[in-house]
Amino acid sequence: MPGNRAVTDGEQPLGHPLSCIRAERGWTYQDVVDIVARRVGNMSARREKAWRWEHRGVVPDLETQQALATELGVPHALLSSSPWPAWLPVGDRTAARVAWTPQDCVAALDATAGTALHDRRGFVVAGAGSAAAAAQRWLAFAPLSWPRPATVPAPATAPPAPAPLLVAASGPVPLPVSVLPAPVPVSVPVQRTGPSAVPDAPADPVPPALLAALAALEERVPALRRMEAALGGGPVRAVADAELRLVTDLLAKGPAARPGPAAAELPARRLFAVAGELACLAGRACFDTGHEAAAERYFSAALSAAHAAADRPLGARVLATMSLQCLSAGRPQEALAVARAARAGLAREAAGDGRAAAPAVTSATATAAGEPSGSVRHSSALLMARQARAHAVLGQADVCQRLLAAAGAILTPDARSSADHRADYCAEAAACELALGRPAAADHWLRRTLAALPEGRARDRAGTLVLRAVAALDQGAADRARGLATDAGRAVEGIDSPRVHRALAALWERLHGHPGRHGGGRETPGRDFAMTAL
Repeated sequence: MPGNRAVTDGEQPLGHPLSCIRAERGWTYQDVVDIVARRVGNMSARREKAWRWEHRGVVPDLETQQALATELGVPHALLSSSPWPAWLPVGDRTAARVAWTPQDCVAALDATAGTALHDRRGFVVAGAGSAAAAAQRWLAFAPLSWPRPATVPAPATAPPAPAPLLVAASGPVPLPVSVLPAPVPVSVPVQRTGPSAVPDAPADPVPPALLAALAALEERVPALRRMEAALGGGPVRAVADAELRLVTDLLAKGPAARPGPAAAELPARRLFAVAGELACLAGRACFDTGHEAAAERYFSAALSAAHAAADRPLGARVLATMSLQCLSAGRPQEALAVARAARAGLAREAAGDGRAAAPAVTSATATAAGEPSGSVRHSSALLMARQARAHAVLGQADVCQRLLAAAGAILTPDARSSADHRADYCAEAAACELALGRPAAADHWLRRTLAALPEGRARDRAGTLVLRAVAALDQGAADRARGLATDAGRAVEGIDSPRVHRALAALWERLHGHPGRHGGGRETPGRDFAMTAL
């Protein structure tokens, strides 16, 4: 069976805060226990103890923690308010805060592109509730009021306008959702009386070179998304980050740094949208390779850019990935809150909220056939399925089933829902059944997932085979599980997705009778794998 692959750039994630501390200070496991033994005086200095703290989920006793805290300069009071390992000093915990003005967004992008790529912390850094708080602020803040494209005279040399990011909603969003307080005004690049107001100064021509570069960047995003779905996050992380750096530099030097006439603002809005797409893609690639802290930083930058672009569907898709990360980190309540906020934002998008039309950018969620990703209504249904999964993890089977049925009623009979949508819905339903301890029902949905998955999504196909093997093993069908694990091993060849490789390695350990050797204390390896094409 193939082992876990290294990330393309050669930087393996550090899966525990203590491993991050050791890497920063050059400590070995033996150094850690020696430090504790010198301060405590009655502890056997065996390196295996420190290894278990990192890899087995073992919690050191209070005296040991106090000795480490003294060595690291951490106040002992923090040990009770932030239980192990949260109190370990692992770097800046504020990097994942969301900026809400265009100028602050550019600064956040500048602080993320290039630096987040080398953040090796393989664990979430932001405190519990931070993702939900960001989602609620995104929902409460009114989108920026950009001028409508029709009011902006286009230069004669400009290329044709690309297709809209999302097609129009085909109907009302099902199931009413609660909304937060009235939208809060935010600063905008140029003060206007409304979304359709005319520019307050004559429009300056946009340099043709900028428009050509912008069109090329918009065309690149769908290709990078297809590459990530086919090859995994490893090969895409550095590429997406490099292109995000380019977009950030264009924003910093161009119209976002000097807001003014509307002709300059329209490219700025499109650049913010591309930045949001690239940051979200880089975050997903980091999540796939186990770089959880880096993923948090990219997602925050992506949400900020989506807000700066006044693109609520993009913001909802960023929140969908944040919700998945919360689920993987064992925060189902927060995942539920984030998914609810994303759905509420899409409901406002479908109802219309008096803002400018969505930016005219090329769809970054295009299918392999080049079609748009689907309507707001379909995206809302997938978020409903994500909510169902969070309820399943919380053991709330009745609510989970109601949400799944409502989402399925939208996606299953609708001929306009794409194969990607159907596959993602089936995968979420399978994850619900696994979380509820119903492996036979999960296998039914996993088979439907494989039937719906487009050929280009090879990484998700391999992950689905792993989950089928997990479901078979949970049913006591060891031989069938071995066959499926072998199929998954073949499918994952050539795919640089450490997340899938780790799940497959954990599955083989279960098959060989070592259920506790992998996963740092996770209950069942592989169950946190889910589709991410929303």
